[in-house]
Amino acid sequence: MLPGMRAVHAHQILNHYTSREELDPGFAVLDNSANERPDWYEYWPIRNYLLGTALQDDAFYGFLSPKFKWKTNLDAAAVVNFIRAAPTDTDVVLLSPSIHLSAYYLNVFEHGDAEHPGLLSTAEQFFARIGRPLETRELITDSRNTVHSNYFVARPRFWRAWLAVTEQLFAIAESPDDPLGALLRLPTRYRGRVGVQMKIFLMERVATWILCTERNFLACAHDPFAARSRIYKLPLAIICDALKIAYANERRGQYKDAFMLVRSLSAFCNWQIRIGGALKVGPVRRCLEDLKSYWTKKAG
Repeated sequence: MLPGMRAVHAHQILNHYTSREELDPGFAVLDNSANERPDWYEYWPIRNYLLGTALQDDAFYGFLSPKFKWKTNLDAAAVVNFIRAAPTDTDVVLLSPSIHLSAYYLNVFEHGDAEHPGLLSTAEQFFARIGRPLETRELITDSRNTVHSNYFVARPRFWRAWLAVTEQLFAIAESPDDPLGALLRLPTRYRGRVGVQMKIFLMERVATWILCTERNFLACAHDPFAARSRIYKLPLAIICDALKIAYANERRGQYKDAFMLVRSLSAFCNWQIRIGGALKVGPVRRCLEDLKSYWTKKAG
């Protein structure tokens, strides 16, 4: 590494059903193959690393799933190049791809509640419990702060803020006599089955929550609308995201009103876009081809 170049300690998590050969050799390996706490999924190895490792204040650290390349089309070199090209005061680099599903919702908690019923209420109870109450129904999240699946790399000061919150979540969820702990341990719907506990989906939204509520962290996002599939959903999602950014910046009610209208029409409009693409209607086809091309563009 050249003098003055940012140190990047990006890890890929080795789980019990993935071989080392399947991981990107450009990432360090965070071994979770023993699967000691399957109920905590990726939080368990990340937690152990952060609690047991002395972090360098100027370096970036990340802990990415084995499916990272498949979900983002980014390899380790592209990630490092993007981090080193980010503004010098960047604290967090966001690598979540294709956030078009959450773009249709006011925030990631509302989106989470649609996927995992009860998450919104549980989140509000948790944040109230830790003394940082928040009306999540009024929270606006957008592409500048949205994190999916822990796909972010950050300096230690952000990881410390993250760990301070998630450790409180961990303590409550581990308490057998706490009613909120029981809610966090409830199995919820995920990918057509019920089995993953609610605590996982709340934990995965903590990074977004911190970026929305603590404005002293500067985030830099890699293209959040680079998508491998379902390209027809992107045009309306991008419009929704732009309206949310405008509302978050200026708080003009018209932006929020327009967002609510656009999202209410999204199913109908997406169907029209999909049909237009299939029939190769000129403007629709060109737009979808252009949007699809972002998937193969390299970072950095």
